[in-house]
Amino acid sequence: MKNKLIRNVSLEPAETILREFRNMPAKGRLCSMLVTNHRLIIYTYGKETVKGRSVKRQAMNEINLSSIHRYEYFYESVYFKLLVRFFGLLLFFAAAFLVVATYMGALTITIPGVALMWYHIYAIGGLLALMGLYFMFHVNKTLYLKIKSGMAEVTAIEFFPKKINEEALKYIAGRVHARS
Repeated sequence: MKNKLIRNVSLEPAETILREFRNMPAKGRLCSMLVTNHRLIIYTYGKETVKGRSVKRQAMNEINLSSIHRYEYFYESVYFKLLVRFFGLLLFFAAAFLVVATYMGALTITIPGVALMWYHIYAIGGLLALMGLYFMFHVNKTLYLKIKSGMAEVTAIEFFPKKINEEALKYIAGRVHARS
């Protein structure tokens, strides 16, 4: 059932399949979508938390396209906290100071039993600078899909921000809003 959603859906006589999106990478689950000229069928399989327990659940939502009144997908970007980003800035400046001071000859580091050469100091400074830049500019992105049909929210899925997922959600949005 994971790969062949078409085989598990019974179609009405006047219904045709417009597009099938298989194996869309979602966070913590597998998601497949099938768009017909009357319905949107969403199959999800993966871990969910129910009453404090983690269970594997298969779910298939069949949504009539004419009943969807809110279809939205958006990116959410989460940055590190301000204190962590400030620490990254300090780490970057410390690495720059280490490299410049070693280059000018103002700083010589000696550790007993370890022969540190100038290129070791540059490598350590480069790694510290990369860590500082990571702390300052790293972003966690998530692609969200929220569909409301009737009075209740039918589905909310978190996807990985990939081009395949975005193109699939754009196509489905075009089919939903073309019918209303």
